[in-house]
Amino acid sequence: MLKTKTNRVLSKDIVKACNFRNVKEALLRLYPDQKKNIKGYKYVFQTLRLMKPRYNKEGMIIDIRKVGRSRNAYFSVSGVCREKGIKQSFGIEYMPWSKWLGCEVDKQILKKMTKDEIVAHCLWEMTFMGFTQNKIRRELNVLKRRVRDIKEGKVKTIPFEEVMKKLEDKIKGK
Repeated sequence: MLKTKTNRVLSKDIVKACNFRNVKEALLRLYPDQKKNIKGYKYVFQTLRLMKPRYNKEGMIIDIRKVGRSRNAYFSVSGVCREKGIKQSFGIEYMPWSKWLGCEVDKQILKKMTKDEIVAHCLWEMTFMGFTQNKIRRELNVLKRRVRDIKEGKVKTIPFEEVMKKLEDKIKGK
């Protein structure tokens, strides 16, 4: 178990307690298709070790869960906040890395996984949109622009019901 001044364990504490060789082994075991991206993961890992964590005012906790079974199983990495007793889960792949470092890691995860596995899962999630913060920011801006265009009526959308009807008709051979 990691020793910290408080009872909380931040992502930064876990990253600092790891070396990339062991994280790489965990990454390749958990995500074997990521071998081609190892240099990118190493860059991000080294960058994280040099960064200062940003204060986590939302109280977000990093949660890692295995979803499904056997060959269809995958890991879900998310941020969880509690507000008024309600647990809310958030996608955090667009979150700035310094903010990741300031998030506490769920205590149950610390009991179930090694620190290298935790870092491997977090690296996979935090680089889902790119291996640099600039690339991730550009992807987020594209997404925001698309949302704005839809809200302003600049893009023609098709209602869900209409799409489903077309798919049903296509499947039935109409």
